[in-house]
Amino acid sequence: MEIDSRMARELARKFEMESNKREIEITENWKKDLEVVYRKKYESLGALQVELKNLMERMNNRIRALTAIVKEG
Repeated sequence: MEIDSRMARELARKFEMESNKREIEITENWKKDLEVVYRKKYESLGALQVELKNLMERMNNRIRALTAIVKEG
């Protein structure tokens, strides 16, 4: 089955739209996590740093997992 250029452009456009929607969802989730850290009352700067480090570590773990998936694909 051969795909003409119009159909290929339409598929690429749909893929881009879905990709953008997914990126919005991911960014909104990270924003919510960051807002939780921002709103929380901390006893010290050290406690805030620990919380930020935990958030960054979760982000790094997700990046590593996605990177591994991309490399396998």
